[in-house]
Amino acid sequence: MAAAVRKFLPDTVIYGVDFDATLETAKKLNYIDAALPSLEQLPEDIDILFLGAPIKTNVELLRKIVSLKKWKNLLITDVGSTKDSITRAADDLADKGSGWAFIGGHPMAGGERGGVGFANPFLFQNAVYVLTPPKKKKPSDEQMGVFINLLYKVGARIIKISSGFHDRLVAHISHLPYVVAVSLINFIGQDEKSEIFYQLAAGGYRDLTRIAQSSYSVWSNIFTDNKRNIIEAVDNLITYFTYLKERLEKDDFKKELQNAQKKRVKMPSGTKGFINPLVDIRVEIEDKPGVLADITAILADESLNIKDIAILKIRENLGGVLQLCFEDQKMGRRAAALLKSRGYRIYGGT
Repeated sequence: MAAAVRKFLPDTVIYGVDFDATLETAKKLNYIDAALPSLEQLPEDIDILFLGAPIKTNVELLRKIVSLKKWKNLLITDVGSTKDSITRAADDLADKGSGWAFIGGHPMAGGERGGVGFANPFLFQNAVYVLTPPKKKKPSDEQMGVFINLLYKVGARIIKISSGFHDRLVAHISHLPYVVAVSLINFIGQDEKSEIFYQLAAGGYRDLTRIAQSSYSVWSNIFTDNKRNIIEAVDNLITYFTYLKERLEKDDFKKELQNAQKKRVKMPSGTKGFINPLVDIRVEIEDKPGVLADITAILADESLNIKDIAILKIRENLGGVLQLCFEDQKMGRRAAALLKSRGYRIYGGT
């Protein structure tokens, strides 16, 4: 977050409280203005305080911050993957002093590698940022205005939901896929010929199991904090697998496949997260130097801003498909028409 704020709100004064090595790197990269040894050293008039530690530690830090009783108008938030425990903790602390408010936060974005040295200032671009207000120590309109402006400036797309609903939701769409990825890898690994299976594994299997490589130091906190919801999600999947097995036994799997295809198409492809889809068009491109530069230059000349970009398929000497995402339908149509007039073949956006 510090890297993104520095990039898009460069005049913001940013303080960092962390381990010495982390603070030293952050200072060298100009992500923070001052490195502080403890929370006690933070100025009493700071506006927003982000908690970026593991889930349990964030709760402990919240209690410590509130106990300092020095704040004038502080908004405390966090970036943890579960929200109910810390939001409930904020409610429990509601009568422990004034001058502070809380709102839970979960940016639905992340990098493959952690640490301040790999911080990406564009991480939050088009990413859904979930906010979970507490029942008691809610931010004032003024505090929310400052906070939401910051999130918009770094490129996030905001949604407010309850902390309980958030945790049930991410158990199914985020935590369950991790459990499935781990189970697929370990299930194949049980076979004595697993090495052959892994050598034959194609892109689909590799894509589906990629997240199994994620650090358990991150997931251990999630499993502990959201255990009830994750177990419920696993139970639901087991029930559905039993149903799918019956369909296979009766040679009646076609309907399930068709339903899955229809639902998969409806998933937004132009946003990180699960809401507020962008409008995307797909451009057939040749495999030759300068194609990407040509496309972006054509759109830039007409002030058409690309919100996200991805190369979906590419084969050497044959070309592939480029996905371009835009803010709304009108802009998508303009981009499609413009590129089509320049000889590009377009899918969508018309």
